[in-house]
Amino acid sequence: MSIWDWLLNPAGLTAHGFCLSWAPGLVWLHAASDAVIGLAYFSAPLALLSFARQRRDLHYVWVLYLFVAFIVACRMTHLMSIVTLWLPAYGIEGIVKLITAVFSIATAIILWPLVPRLVALPSPAQLEQLNAQLQLMIASQQRATVLLQESEACVKAANCELSRRVEEQTAELRSANGHLTEALGQRDLLLREVYHRVKNNLQIVDALLAAQSRQISDKEALAALHYLRQRVFALGLVHQQLMESPDLKTFDISPFLRDLSNSIVDASPRSGVAVSVRAIPLAVGLDFAIPLGLLVTELLTNALKHEFPDGAGKISVVLERSEAETFTLAVSDNGRALAGGKSEPFASKPERGANIIAGLVSQLKGTISQQSKDGTRTEIYVAQPAMR
Repeated sequence: MSIWDWLLNPAGLTAHGFCLSWAPGLVWLHAASDAVIGLAYFSAPLALLSFARQRRDLHYVWVLYLFVAFIVACRMTHLMSIVTLWLPAYGIEGIVKLITAVFSIATAIILWPLVPRLVALPSPAQLEQLNAQLQLMIASQQRATVLLQESEACVKAANCELSRRVEEQTAELRSANGHLTEALGQRDLLLREVYHRVKNNLQIVDALLAAQSRQISDKEALAALHYLRQRVFALGLVHQQLMESPDLKTFDISPFLRDLSNSIVDASPRSGVAVSVRAIPLAVGLDFAIPLGLLVTELLTNALKHEFPDGAGKISVVLERSEAETFTLAVSDNGRALAGGKSEPFASKPERGANIIAGLVSQLKGTISQQSKDGTRTEIYVAQPAMR
């Protein structure tokens, strides 16, 4: 028996219609049913293929192709059932059924492990919920953008207001100085008024800077405003001491240095740093107190910023007489020492505000040196302040 005979006409076998006694009703019933099923099995794979091509973004899209192959194989078995009604091609029908069995087993084996993964895919309700959350986040970001724009506008307005107030207060101070020249008899009253108003103006500036710092998130800008407020505080403290002094011209520098140092350290985030102040009684005027106060402010600020990476340590501020008409201001700490442990000119350290400090020392007509051994020690030598 040849292979063609085995496939199409095995010996001794009759068509399936013979089993139905060639009853027309039964034969055509089987033929029509298998034809309708075959057509349905033809339509379903086409729909799945169209869906798979249009939604290539779906996970496990290859499962659809496996179902297409399985359905096409089932369709072929029904078509072969129609053929075997009149032609005993049972060999081909068996091969088609074998192929269908292979696809059926493969589909069953692969489908069960995929069930948990398919179940884990988000449902339409979950996708709608996620979409709603995303819309809320977008709306929140839009509101944040609007608030940021409003904050920027407020900062600009505050800058304009600050400039306007500074100009106004400067004009008032000039007017007050003019009145002092014209009315020597009211000197004491006017001087106290000036000191008081300057102190209040500096408090206004400090309040505006504090308000502006609350609207800024940039760390460098916040640090710059913090250091500026410390300088403003030093200026305000000088005028407060002058306002409270008996002669309105001089005051004792010792309590001033103590109050200034404690205030700067207390305002620092280095809560573990302690400061001690030891200063001889010394009467100073405005021209000497302002650069000296700013000088102490800069040295303490630098020490707090650079010398205590772990946030703990000690700072010492000492003002003592070195010679008959010379005084030494020493600011030392036990923080991180500079490399080498040697004395060197302060101007060689531009990263520590050397220009500002050098300018203040020059204003006092003094000299400065710095050494590092078990910490950093800065010494400024100045002459006895001249009283006018």
